[in-house]
Amino acid sequence: MKMKGIFVGSGSDGMADERIVRAILELTTSNDAGFHDQSNNRKQSYSNINVLYIGTATYDLPKYRENQTKRFLEFGCQVSTINLVGSNDEIGTSSSPPIMDLDEMKLLMDAAHVIVVSGGNTLYAIDKWNNVGLDKLIYDAMNRGVVLTGGSAGAICWFQGGHSDSMDPETYKSAMVSKGNHVSEDDSNDRNEPCKEWNYIRVDGLGLLPGLVCPHFDKTQSNGVARSVDFDSMLLKRHSGELGIGIDHWAALVIHGEKYRVISLPGKPGSVMISQSSDAGGERVVTQSLSQEGTPGIWIKEVKDGTICSTLCPKEGYVKDLLFVTPADAISKDPLADKCRRENI
Repeated sequence: MKMKGIFVGSGSDGMADERIVRAILELTTSNDAGFHDQSNNRKQSYSNINVLYIGTATYDLPKYRENQTKRFLEFGCQVSTINLVGSNDEIGTSSSPPIMDLDEMKLLMDAAHVIVVSGGNTLYAIDKWNNVGLDKLIYDAMNRGVVLTGGSAGAICWFQGGHSDSMDPETYKSAMVSKGNHVSEDDSNDRNEPCKEWNYIRVDGLGLLPGLVCPHFDKTQSNGVARSVDFDSMLLKRHSGELGIGIDHWAALVIHGEKYRVISLPGKPGSVMISQSSDAGGERVVTQSLSQEGTPGIWIKEVKDGTICSTLCPKEGYVKDLLFVTPADAISKDPLADKCRRENI
């Protein structure tokens, strides 16, 4: 496998975290995607690294690009952008850049060392890429060893599919344009505000990796439904042939060729609860928290005999042992996806 990538539970928070960005850049130049010694506060310069940002999921709005690329600029990287929803689009603003053609996109792709995909509306982004041929350029980039990364929608897109909030009206074009300077794509319900009525849906990804990914796995979003609970239901009732991968908001999955590792950001909340058994042996007991009382992690979900089986992803290992299922041959299309497309115009 030629894949090199880091897939983060959150786009707006994860890609703005210096530790995540450092790991991404190290993956371009090293056999190890671990963190530098934190006692060395000097940033290594990556002035020879070209980062290509694709913000289709946030409709190419500059405020989201600035938030998710600022750390790369601090490390000295060169940042360029692919624009597919520019001034030619019905919501384009006078400051929007023009939409690029395929030849322009290919030039940027060929020069890229890192491709960053924004969080946002996954369904909109995948549809747009497939329509203009960007999906094929991304596949070629993967085979050249370009590092693929992103959080939320930017984590889902590389896999066969994802548990998505693309039906949340706050991720629609009109709503995101009107948000002003607010840049979070994580519409969580941490402040106990009244719940909004919308459903999570399954969306297709690019299919570069097998599995159905759930970002923000440890979060409850504005509809009041815990993503982890709905993810189990989605796998159990509608998509039992797929392998589920739940990535906490502050966690990331690193893949480098045949190996993987899990990043769990220290000092951040998550779903992994570890305790000691009261038995004489005192064995370690791992449980999943629904209220972010633990540390960040990644969960692997399978349906066996009509029951969800959850396993905490080991800290490191081989990709073949993690994504061990054959990609599902028969995947049910979510009946709400077309409704979402009609609403998000």
